[in-house]
Amino acid sequence: MKKVILGSAMLLAGLLSDATLLAGTMANDWTIDGQLSSFWNMSQYGLMPAFYVFTGIAIIGLAIAIWGIFEKSK
Repeated sequence: MKKVILGSAMLLAGLLSDATLLAGTMANDWTIDGQLSSFWNMSQYGLMPAFYVFTGIAIIGLAIAIWGIFEKSK
């Protein structure tokens, strides 16, 4: 049960961090061919490594939560 809670918290933290980065970069008015691009804005600010780390935390959290669900209890 502890793994499920830890994994869920990590998943939530990663997803909220990714959402904050995506929403924050859209606050600018930079466009590509008339369309807004959050990923282009993140690359201009050098935030892509942070985005990848937060996504990795979310994926690891999901894996831990799934592992905790299917783990046999003694």
